[in-house]
Amino acid sequence: MHKLDLKYMTIHRDKYIFQIPEHIKTSKPGKSNVSVVVNAFHPDHTVCPFSCLKEYICRTQSLRGDATRLFISFIKPHKPVSRDTLARWTNITLKNSGIDTDVYTAHSTRAASASKANARQVPIDEIMAKAKWRLAETFRKFYDKPIVENNNMAVAGLHK
Repeated sequence: MHKLDLKYMTIHRDKYIFQIPEHIKTSKPGKSNVSVVVNAFHPDHTVCPFSCLKEYICRTQSLRGDATRLFISFIKPHKPVSRDTLARWTNITLKNSGIDTDVYTAHSTRAASASKANARQVPIDEIMAKAKWRLAETFRKFYDKPIVENNNMAVAGLHK
């Protein structure tokens, strides 16, 4: 996420596409051009990643100066943030959401989302395509984790 850059972003009617020209961990050998797509979620505007990203870009525009990386510090001088800062922000969000951050960390989100999709019977080929995995065994061996439903969080949310 720390490599997302506005100069490599294209805007479409209902999605943003970021090209990442650098080699990253999930790049195939000999191929470094990876894209990240942020789609609109039309059923609920309040949780739509496309709308949130659009608002974030708008609100940070005056702070950016010549910084083009997507995520910038909210503390002056508003420079691009490191991967460690993004991991810390993610962990804070997880903790504020009631997730046990002694067990689950920013790195766990990939396994959690893939495992949840699998538990909801999303076809394994779709999960693999989104995660850019070639082998189902990679998912089963490293990422397929049991999903623990926390009904206390859902009940607490109803009483706010």
